[in-house]
Amino acid sequence: MKKPIAIQFALLLALAAGAFWLLPQEATRAGRPGPSETPESVMKTWPARARAEGLAMLEKYGRPSQFDRRTLVWFNNGNWKRTIVYRNGCPNSRPGGNENLEQTVGYLVPRIRAASFKRFSPRLAASESAGEVTFCSESEAANLLAINLADEIAVGRRTANEARDVFERTGRLTASGKSTRLNAGLVFEVDNTRAMTPTGGDR
Repeated sequence: MKKPIAIQFALLLALAAGAFWLLPQEATRAGRPGPSETPESVMKTWPARARAEGLAMLEKYGRPSQFDRRTLVWFNNGNWKRTIVYRNGCPNSRPGGNENLEQTVGYLVPRIRAASFKRFSPRLAASESAGEVTFCSESEAANLLAINLADEIAVGRRTANEARDVFERTGRLTASGKSTRLNAGLVFEVDNTRAMTPTGGDR
C-alpha cells in the first residue's frame, strides 16, 4: 500500500535535514574548519610546541593561505615557496621527534646529488618533478640551515657527512643563543615560480 504523498514528502524532508546536519559533522571528522573558526581557534587544541610554531609563523607571515584543524599553509611567504605547520608532526618527521614545521624552496637538484641528500638527512626531500627541496624541523632557523647546506651539497662544496657535521654543530650553537649566516637566511637564489605540469614535468 502506497504512503500518502504528504507522508512521503515529510519523510524526504526529514532525510534531507539529517543529511544537512551530518555535513558539518563529516567536515569536523575530516579536519575542515567550521565557518566561524580562525587559525588561532583551531590551534587551541594543538600540542604546545606545534601551537607555538604556528603562532610564530602567523606573527611573521600573517594569515595562512589555507588552514584546517591539522595544518596551517602559506604559499610564497618570504623566500619560501611553501610553509606548512602540522598539528601532529611532519609526514617525514623522526619517530618521537618534535618536527612540526615544513618549508620548501624551488630548486632543481642535480640527479647525481640525490643520494647525498638522503645521506645528509632523511628529512630532506627533493622532488625532481616539482623542482623543489623541502625540509622538516622544529624551527625556521633549522630549516634555513638545512636548505643552505643542501645547496652546498648540490654544488659540490661539501659532502653529505661534512654538511651533517655542520648541521649538528650549528644546532648546538643555536641552542646556546648564537646564530650564523647559514641559519639566518637563504644564502643562494631560489626560483619559486616553478610548477609541476599535469604530466609530471617541470615548467
